[in-house]
Amino acid sequence: MSEQGEKSWLTIGTLLLATTLVALSGGIVNPILPAIENAFPNVPNAGTLAQLVSTLTGLIIAIFAPIIGVLVDRYGRKSILVGSIIIYGIGPSLAYFLDSLYLILATRVFLGIAVAGIMVSSTTLIADYFSGKRRETVMGWQGAMMPFGAAVAMVAGGVIADLNWRTAFLTYLVAFLMLPLVVRYIDEPDIDTNGEETSLPSLTEVREILSGLPLAFLAGVYLTMFIGMIGYNQINVEIPFYLQTVTSVSGTMTGIAIAAVSVAAGLVSLNFDRIRERLHPVAIIACIFAAAGVGFLIAGLTGSYWIIVVGIIIAGAGLILLTPTMNYWVASRITEQYRGRALSGVTTTQFLGMFMSPIAAQPLISSLGNGQALVAMGGLGFGLMVLFAVMALRGRSVSDTASPPQPND
Repeated sequence: MSEQGEKSWLTIGTLLLATTLVALSGGIVNPILPAIENAFPNVPNAGTLAQLVSTLTGLIIAIFAPIIGVLVDRYGRKSILVGSIIIYGIGPSLAYFLDSLYLILATRVFLGIAVAGIMVSSTTLIADYFSGKRRETVMGWQGAMMPFGAAVAMVAGGVIADLNWRTAFLTYLVAFLMLPLVVRYIDEPDIDTNGEETSLPSLTEVREILSGLPLAFLAGVYLTMFIGMIGYNQINVEIPFYLQTVTSVSGTMTGIAIAAVSVAAGLVSLNFDRIRERLHPVAIIACIFAAAGVGFLIAGLTGSYWIIVVGIIIAGAGLILLTPTMNYWVASRITEQYRGRALSGVTTTQFLGMFMSPIAAQPLISSLGNGQALVAMGGLGFGLMVLFAVMALRGRSVSDTASPPQPND
């Protein structure tokens, strides 16, 4: 299935719809978190536990994505995708019937496992099905589905919050509408696994596998993704507080600001293939952090709502490109046999960065305040821009020291 022309639009559409489940996983519950807290007034630390309903999923994804990566390479992409969609539909939906906040949290573990499976398997399938420019295009579309889906989920979650907060958990049942599409239109790629599906590798075989992988390149990609996602999630977790502190705007206006970032980020991701045509991934990353630096600096130095919105749109539209850039770059350098494992690292660091975002930023916010913390993050963005710009100008990257360049990187 290496030839992209053989893949129908229905196959592409099915994979992109599967990606929307990832966006729905968190966006749909964020607006109902206050209602969850109010529903359990007698539970100690109900506010913190309610926030974990949203953030715990990211930690579970980060933990399970590497495991999913091994399973995807060993047992096949389609079977993992089908199983993950079933878990997605059943696990978190159980929260609708539960009267314990702790049990509701337990259902989020199932959601995290399911999202890890969907993200890793669908991304690996895109990498298997397509190559070259077509791969760039489809990965750009996949990257766009995340922010577009998040924007829709936030609006839907807000409407549901005004009706009955428990109903939000039933929205996960939409996964079962996608299941027939996956069964019908997704084919298992013919990957040579060298018998891995029937036996565990020995220690010697593990060493041989590692010796054949560009470990320095992967470490650089994962670290960059982790740092970038810490910055990106600041827009979701800290900007709402900053807006209300500085501008005293309503919750509706705050929601509009965050949704505007998601829409802008999605539009930029749709053009990833055009960006990749003109720039090497290292140069793209330099531009990403330049946008983050400019955006956070603008947002941190003003008290105007609209100027802050402009700033976070610039930062968010830049940082969102990390996902298609890293997925494409890793897919182009890693062979099919180990591609699932390598791409699972991108998913792990993506969601681990999001989970760590409020924790990592708290010391800055406590010592400097929200505005100056954004300025400091802008400064970090400029520093990373300079680092990657120098690497791009010299025609070098972390990957150059790990393995020779390949045609698609």
